[in-house]
Amino acid sequence: MQLSKLTGIQKAAILLIALGSDLSAKVLKQRFADAEIEQLTQEISNMIKVPPEIKYAVFDEFFELHRAREFLIHGGMGYAKELLEKTLGAQKASEILSKLTKEMKAVPFNALRKADPKSILNIIREEHPQTVALILAHLTPEQAGVILASMPPDMQSDIARRVAIIDRLTPDVIKDVEAVLERKISSVVQQDHSIVGGIQSLVDILNRVGRSAEKVVLEGLEREDPALAEEVKRRMLVFEDIIMLPDNFIQRVLREVNSKDLAMAMRGAGEDVNTRIYKNLSKRAAEMLKEEIEFMGPVRLREVEQAQQKIVNILRKLDESGEIIISRGGEDVLV
Repeated sequence: MQLSKLTGIQKAAILLIALGSDLSAKVLKQRFADAEIEQLTQEISNMIKVPPEIKYAVFDEFFELHRAREFLIHGGMGYAKELLEKTLGAQKASEILSKLTKEMKAVPFNALRKADPKSILNIIREEHPQTVALILAHLTPEQAGVILASMPPDMQSDIARRVAIIDRLTPDVIKDVEAVLERKISSVVQQDHSIVGGIQSLVDILNRVGRSAEKVVLEGLEREDPALAEEVKRRMLVFEDIIMLPDNFIQRVLREVNSKDLAMAMRGAGEDVNTRIYKNLSKRAAEMLKEEIEFMGPVRLREVEQAQQKIVNILRKLDESGEIIISRGGEDVLV
């Protein structure tokens, strides 16, 4: 096994093996799509024995690329080049930056990610909702959430809907929208039509816009596209979010939940979630629930997800009625 002959996915597999199963599982869940996870797990299963020197070389390469990426994001190419040359020498710095620029695709409007949301708002305030949506989809959820909350209420739901369906646009349409901004934004990077936007992008934004703006957006989506509105609402809460609630709210939720649904939902939950739920039940109720889970036997993942969704629906209902309060993003609006 030689480092120079390893593919990128093989190196990733070696890194994940070295990290251990618990940490690797978290990395896979948070950073990779299903298709990538399938590729990586297959590659991991094919790994028989990795020599220590190869493992350490992969770690070194990962660390160097990660550090170079951070330099590049925070200070640009010149800054990254200067720091890497000082620490690694000119030749090694050149090799790393060359590899990094090949692996990193340029993201449209990447320069805006370092800008203050108020400055961005001043640039795009008068633009068409489609243009605003495209930009928001490329910003961090924190930036996009503040900007969306600061747009006129009658535009918020329209912009939000467009964020959710950007991934359905053709490259030509996105290219035309980007062209509109060229007269205002001189730092637009080269064209790249990676998949951006989409429902999850909108969900990430709405989780940070504040309750009042969220309500306006969802009500508008329900009028324009009820199916999309339902999918967005479904993704905005997951069963595991119950641990974000204070104990008295969890107790209020549990009073509405069928015990069989709760047992089924907890079969697919983590230890932290289950521990918090048991804490908010009486000793007798907790014992009965543990017994029900223990004697349940094998269950289908689909059944677990359906039970968890029932509880999420209860969470949403109690939140909407004001009986519980689910924490949202900041309420700040730029004026």
